[in-house]
Amino acid sequence: MADRTTPIHSGYSIINGSFSGTATAKLGCWMEYKVVSQSVENNTSTIRFYIFIANVAASGGYHIYCNNYDQTNRGSMTVKANGTTVYTRTKRGFATDLIPTAADHTTQYSTPYGSAEGTKFLTVMTDNADTEAAAYGTCVINHNADGTGSVTLSWNADCSFANSLKLITGSATITLPTIPRATTPSVGSLTMVTQSAITLSPASSSFKHTLRYEVGSATGTIVSKTSLLSVNWTPPLTLANQAPNATTAVGTLYCDTYSGNTLIGTKSVSITIAVPESVVPSASYTLEDSSPAIAGQFHAFIQSKTKLNVAINASGAYGSTIVSITTSINGTTYTEASFTTEAISRSGTQSLTITVKDSRNRTKTITGTYEVASYKSPSVNVASVFRCNSSGVASHNGTYVSVRMKVNITFLDSSNDASILIQSKRKSATSYTTLRTWSGTYALNGTYVTGGSLSNQYAYDIRVVVSDYFETVYAFADITTADTIFSIRNNGLGMAIGKICEQDKFEVGWDAVFHEDVAFEGALSFTSLSWLCDLLYPIGSIRMTTDSTGATTFLGGTWELWGSGKVPIGVDANDRDFNSPELTGGEKTVSLVTANMPSHNHTLSSGTVTVQSDGAHTHQAASGQYKTGSGSGSTYKYLTNGGSTDPASTDSQGAHTHTASLSGSTGYKGSGTAHNNLPPYITCYFYKRTA
Repeated sequence: MADRTTPIHSGYSIINGSFSGTATAKLGCWMEYKVVSQSVENNTSTIRFYIFIANVAASGGYHIYCNNYDQTNRGSMTVKANGTTVYTRTKRGFATDLIPTAADHTTQYSTPYGSAEGTKFLTVMTDNADTEAAAYGTCVINHNADGTGSVTLSWNADCSFANSLKLITGSATITLPTIPRATTPSVGSLTMVTQSAITLSPASSSFKHTLRYEVGSATGTIVSKTSLLSVNWTPPLTLANQAPNATTAVGTLYCDTYSGNTLIGTKSVSITIAVPESVVPSASYTLEDSSPAIAGQFHAFIQSKTKLNVAINASGAYGSTIVSITTSINGTTYTEASFTTEAISRSGTQSLTITVKDSRNRTKTITGTYEVASYKSPSVNVASVFRCNSSGVASHNGTYVSVRMKVNITFLDSSNDASILIQSKRKSATSYTTLRTWSGTYALNGTYVTGGSLSNQYAYDIRVVVSDYFETVYAFADITTADTIFSIRNNGLGMAIGKICEQDKFEVGWDAVFHEDVAFEGALSFTSLSWLCDLLYPIGSIRMTTDSTGATTFLGGTWELWGSGKVPIGVDANDRDFNSPELTGGEKTVSLVTANMPSHNHTLSSGTVTVQSDGAHTHQAASGQYKTGSGSGSTYKYLTNGGSTDPASTDSQGAHTHTASLSGSTGYKGSGTAHNNLPPYITCYFYKRTA
């Protein structure tokens, strides 16, 4: 049978039936039903229903008719609700032709069945009433104790007088609107450890209620069988454990409604409970020198030498977990829970900042300070070295040496080692002999005479060795033999000018000036390149190279790799970040904060404008002719506008303003991803000379 989709009566639902006749693709029989009332007191619903027969799909019309004679097969019908008969048709007859609509149709109440041809005929099967307005059936359905209910509506009709229809059946089970029985609780915003009110509006004032909650795996009873209509509840903070990854916990609030001791039913509402802003992760930290030897020697952090082992103990709160740790220390940012810094670059009171973020996206920032002892590498400056006698008087025949020098070693509360040596060796020797020693002395500034066994027949290398716990630095000089104009080696194979000959070579002991070009046909060699290294690269110098081969001993000096992964910047005494050598800082990537963003605006994508009232005001009618109302004691006046019937105007009360408030959202843009902070670059090795 063809289905009807649009009801004749607005607001009604349709149940299409079926029949065993030959016109199943064209004709239809359907029920229209609606719940017209409900009784909370009786827990029942009243349903009104209509049953119709009409052409549904034959656009050219389908004409049949059967007059109202007392035979069963001419349209007898019964309607049942849940198997109980609620309507029996007492009349007979039916007809169809053109397709009827809600706005355009006729029924047997206005058109006889025999005159249906050419009309949009709608047969009303629920036609026991004398008027079309009353042509419907009703039934009252009992609901379940909790207010829910359903009903199976069915009908059977015998129209077998017409082979196109024959027997008609229809049936459907419908769910009825729930009648308020069990009370649905109402609650506003909830925050853990903050009291909120739960409001109850029962269908009967005699009802009592038990309130329960379920949040994740946590359950609890708020109150049992209370007659209160407003119940205060403070959600416990332990419920935060049920939302380890969110700032709100989602759960269910249950309300059990009792009539006496009988449970009528249970209603539930979803609840969202905010985790207090005070619930944040926690963190603590420890700092220690990465070198146990340095820590044991000084019991302090030492500038340029101590590398800190940093350990951060971070934990979430009430079930949350730590998702990130960011530490800023010594000019560098780290994201590990434990790490070792580069050597501390500054002295004095230094600070660190640690920010931990948990799975709720909440952060905790802690700051701390630590003390760093100032340290500088040992330094030595030799001003002069010459042969002398035991009194320090210069003598080219003397066997003593006079050394004028300035030495500094960082004190470090006397914990630092301090050693100063003056040493000598013959030019041809391979090892030095110590002439004088200072131990535990941190500073010298003067002239010191030592030796006594430095033969004037030989030239000597003089070396000053200055050592502390960390480093050893050197200063070099030499003294020549006794002065003589001309000397021939005793084996006749060597000759010297200005000194005693010591080698089978031509030696010059005085400064030489060549007034003409000098050509060397053989190789030119130097016994030491330290003079060249000192000239070009004094201690503390930085050398750039792309080849690391032999770099740590270049030109006889001692070099260490320096500045790995960093760009050098010139010292600026007026900028705290750059006011001394070897400070470090900067970031490889940067996440912008609001203050870094350029000034800009957003277009409001949605919102509302509320215009506030500016107060009451009046208008004065224009001047004109007024008359007093008639009748005894009349006081009202009316404007005649000079006797004219033209409209009159009122006076202006002046300009005034209204205040509008705007609310809405501009929407979100951006992701917060850190951006690359590097300039164009090319890499090489940096080496720093340390000795």
